[in-house]
Amino acid sequence: MEQLDKIVEMLTDDGNFTEQPGLFYGKIGIAVFFFHYARFSGNTSFLDYAMALIEKAQKQITDKTTMRYDIGISGIGVAVEYLLQNDFLEADDKYLFEEFDDRMYRAAMHDPYSGFGLEGSLTGWGRYFIFRLRSNEPDKSKLHEALLEIAKTISKKIKLNKVVEKERPDVYSFFHDLTSIPGYAGQFAHSLHQCKEWRCISHPDTYKLFPYLGALQRLYVCQNYFNMDLTKEIEQEWKNRKEPDNNANTNMGLLNGWAAEGMLYLTRFYNLSDEWMKNLL
Repeated sequence: MEQLDKIVEMLTDDGNFTEQPGLFYGKIGIAVFFFHYARFSGNTSFLDYAMALIEKAQKQITDKTTMRYDIGISGIGVAVEYLLQNDFLEADDKYLFEEFDDRMYRAAMHDPYSGFGLEGSLTGWGRYFIFRLRSNEPDKSKLHEALLEIAKTISKKIKLNKVVEKERPDVYSFFHDLTSIPGYAGQFAHSLHQCKEWRCISHPDTYKLFPYLGALQRLYVCQNYFNMDLTKEIEQEWKNRKEPDNNANTNMGLLNGWAAEGMLYLTRFYNLSDEWMKNLL
């Protein structure tokens, strides 16, 4: 409990000073932790803090905000939808996401993309639409249209062997999630099969997959996506790991920052499901 108290103190003191609004390094990632921590602790003041972080992040979003998953709109949108679907927030999806959906649709249909990785381009955009399709949105036609465009684009590149090694785990996880949505399994089952034939997927080295993740996060995510029992490896990693530096310049967000540290502690010691890593990272 002492370490968790330290994490809460760090995030409470310095989270407001985080300039980045996004999921991996910024305010939205911190807010996700505090919603979970408020539920765990029963202290509603942390709900207020989490909501304040979301409001500050919203004010930072402009017409120039990137679509990127790690620092931009697609990741922020997924986080908010995650909070809604896990009953941390109550809102009308249609109005809450109207602007985000429009911007993400235009990006999927018209914007150039720089690759297929989760952090910066197509699979991150794809995760946004996968999450939105799980929502209570009454009219999902544009969501489907954009997701189909993304999936077809990536499928073509797989056939042409144009997906680089480091992005292959993200592409695999995208099609893994996509084919769980009714109506997509038949159309993209072959793409998922092609992903499974990649050596990095068929013979996974869990310490090399998803290179942007920290060691513990990577093991938990691999355990979810590859149906592997990595209990021993996770235990060993907990023994070997180092805490983040105790200073305000350290990353505060959900990727290897203090918010990640808090979520990992809730997962290991306080029965939080590790599904949050598969959903958000």
